[in-house]
Amino acid sequence: MKKPKLTRDERAWLREYCKALDEQYPGVVRRLLIYGSKARGDAGPDSDLDVLLVIRNEDAKRKGELRWTGHMLAATSDAVPSIMVYTEDEWEHRRQIRSPFRASVERDAVPVP
Repeated sequence: MKKPKLTRDERAWLREYCKALDEQYPGVVRRLLIYGSKARGDAGPDSDLDVLLVIRNEDAKRKGELRWTGHMLAATSDAVPSIMVYTEDEWEHRRQIRSPFRASVERDAVPVP
């Protein structure tokens, strides 16, 4: 499995974000992926941390809360996350229509346990 090239602040933010998601939204997140330049290992000094969450369909109304949680944690660090949230059905639909975005995410994706 690929190992993303993250800064110390990004690794700390990611740990805290995963912890917050588990504690505040147990069972909501089905997949958490890092994609883009950080996942590929070709990030520059100004690159953000691309994060994608796939959540249960019944929690679609929580998308904003899930992003907000991550951004609030980043406010006290040098991590700059870009957080995308899709329901399982939305993410599956992107596969069915052969979305170039989904294809690039899947190509670069590093799952976060």
